Amino acid sequence: MLVTPFAYSRKWTRVSEKFIASLSKNMTIQKATKKDLASIAKIASESFSGFKDLKKSKKWVSCNFLAFPRGQYFVAKNKDNILGYALWVEKGGFRKESVFELEQLAVKKDFQGQGIGTEIIKKSFLEIKKYVAKRGDSLKIVEVTTGTDNKAQNLYKKTLGAEPECVIKDFFSRDELIMIARL
Repeated sequence: MLVTPFAYSRKWTRVSEKFIASLSKNMTIQKATKKDLASIAKIASESFSGFKDLKKSKKWVSCNFLAFPRGQYFVAKNKDNILGYALWVEKGGFRKESVFELEQLAVKKDFQGQGIGTEIIKKSFLEIKKYVAKRGDSLKIVEVTTGTDNKAQNLYKKTLGAEPECVIKDFFSRDELIMIARL
């Protein structure tokens, strides 16, 4: 039997959807608690070059956690293990038309490519929208900054509808792309 790329793609989609569905049954996405911070810092340390120093990573994560509600962490948990996290940060004050940045998204190396990042974004984004609505405001813009060579651009486009807006040359360790989702 000749397998066309399209047929292979459909088959792979069915297989990956089943896998993600089974993974979702064993995984929860929830707001981070204080006892999650060490795991978040460890994942950040393994994922981002600016967080290699675990002590500094723990301090940074703790500062962001204490900045609630301006900064809000969400974690993906499988039983008691944290598989990944997202950090959302509100920008420019508590406005009627809010602007949030998905500042960080990271998944443990062994669990990448399994749909966990997608689930973290989707579910945490819903929680951010609920939070903004509860205080009587609306969400106007979501910003994401990522490397110009980062494959995660597709993830941000798919999950948030974010589109490339501009490139900042030599930002952090490379060129960075700012993506914006206008809601």
